[in-house]
Amino acid sequence: MKFLSSSADIPNDLIRSVSDGDVTFLCGAGVSFGVGLPTFKRLTDDVYASIGEDRGHEAAEMVAYENEEYDRVLRSLERRTLLYGTESRVRVAVSHILKPPAGADLSHHKSLIQLSRDRAGQVRLLTTNFDTLFERAAKEEGISCESHAGKAIPRPGGADDFGILHLHGRLEDADLDLKKSDLILTSADFGDAYLRDGWASRYIEDRMRLNALILVGYRAEDAALRLLLETLDADRERFRDLKDIYAIEKASSGSASLWKAKGIKPIEFADYPDIYATLAEWARYAKDPAGYSRRGLEAILKSPA
Repeated sequence: MKFLSSSADIPNDLIRSVSDGDVTFLCGAGVSFGVGLPTFKRLTDDVYASIGEDRGHEAAEMVAYENEEYDRVLRSLERRTLLYGTESRVRVAVSHILKPPAGADLSHHKSLIQLSRDRAGQVRLLTTNFDTLFERAAKEEGISCESHAGKAIPRPGGADDFGILHLHGRLEDADLDLKKSDLILTSADFGDAYLRDGWASRYIEDRMRLNALILVGYRAEDAALRLLLETLDADRERFRDLKDIYAIEKASSGSASLWKAKGIKPIEFADYPDIYATLAEWARYAKDPAGYSRRGLEAILKSPA
């Protein structure tokens, strides 16, 4: 189905699954980029500027930066700037840089909140973002939902498996009375969450047994997805009951091939405005499918012959 003339073709089965609440949207930094929050690359640059450091004399940081391994850059930077018994300057900087901008247009977040509601109206949206813009969007829409972060995320399929679910942690938001959690920010954090302790890997594996995933706001080569996608790809070889993964993204040279190589089905658009216009239209459909179809038919009947 094409919601707009500029829309990619969204599989009808996927549209039905979203309406039934059988799909989980997994949202990345690209969703918040439109309101001025940074990509992982720019976040890394801003952290250096904020704490007055330079990677120019640190070979490990320069190499990791050139390889777009920003989690490894920040791990090295944190290690060499951390003073015993003090709070990480890197993490303090991140909390300031990602502070929600006042008066931000949260229309993209609102569309995704609407698409993440099941037939009973309950929200289940998974994000690797640290910011609380989804919670703010829900509040503006008058939608009540819990916010969970890190290891405190409810078990998939459990009675409390609803809300805004911050897989990689959440920053403090005093306006919403939300406390900060630990963040999965550096390569060491990723290694613990996905390998040594493995709680994030187990969560994703369990999630995929219950719901298809739709990725929004990521590129195929995003550092924040590297271990997550490698985990999913490896698990798919062992467990045949894992659901499909879709990626909604702007098409670029070779991007479809990169997604497919990771076992992910791309739904590609010409540009980012087309993505969010389609999500907004899809959200209107999801809110009232019968009414949406009726209005569409009425518009066709009223159009000049």
